[in-house]
Amino acid sequence: MSRVKEEKDLVTPGETVFEGDELYPNSGVYEENDKIISKYVGVVEYGRNSVRVVPMSGRYVPSEGDIIIAEISSVGYSNWRADLNSAYEGMMKIDTAVDEYIDLEEDDLTDYFDVGDAIVVEVSSVTEGMDVNLSMEDRRCRKLKGGRVIEISPSKVPRVIGKKGTMVKQIKKKTGSKVIVGQNGRVWIHGDKANLAAKAVKKVEREAHVDGLTDKIGEWLDEQLERSE
Repeated sequence: MSRVKEEKDLVTPGETVFEGDELYPNSGVYEENDKIISKYVGVVEYGRNSVRVVPMSGRYVPSEGDIIIAEISSVGYSNWRADLNSAYEGMMKIDTAVDEYIDLEEDDLTDYFDVGDAIVVEVSSVTEGMDVNLSMEDRRCRKLKGGRVIEISPSKVPRVIGKKGTMVKQIKKKTGSKVIVGQNGRVWIHGDKANLAAKAVKKVEREAHVDGLTDKIGEWLDEQLERSE
C-alpha cells in the first residue's frame, strides 16, 4: 500500500493519488494499472477502504458513506425524499430511518420527519443511475432542532473541518457554539454566538487558499470576541 498523496492534499487531473490494490476508487478518481488517479483539481480524502478527490468547484456529488445535512422535501407513503444541496435527490426508507415499528395505515410519517426538517443523515448507497439512498443508522445522524443552516462550497468543507478537525473545533470552542459540517456543504450552527461562528465559517471558505489559516482564524475570532465585550 502506498499513499502518493496524503489526506487534504491538493491534486490536479491525471495526478496519482494512491498506488496498489488495497483501496477502491471512489468519486473523483479512476483506476489504471494499479494506480488511483485524480479526475479533477481537488482535495484528497481517504475513507476506511477507499479514496476520493473532492472537486474544488461544482455542486455536491453524493458518495457512499458521506455524512451530510439534508432537508426533507416530501413525505411519501413509506419513505421520505430529501434535498441534498445537489443535482440529485435522496430517498430514505422507513427501515433505515427509525428503529421502531410503524403501522403505515395508522401512523403519520410526518410525526417523525416533516417537510422542511433538517437532518444529519448518511448516504448509504448510490447506484450507477445516481439513485441516492439515505440512512439514519449511523450514531451521528439525527434531526436538527433550532439553530441555523448555512451553505458553503462543498469543495471547501475539508478546510472548514481542518486537519484532524482543528478548524471546526476552534470555532466551536471560541464561540461556544455547536457546529456540524456536512460533506454536502451545509453547516448547522447553534448557540448564543451562532452569528460569529457563521461569519468564521464563511471567512474560512473565502480564504481557504491562505497558509496558516487556522491560526489566523483563531486570532480573528479573539479580536471579534474582545470587541463584543
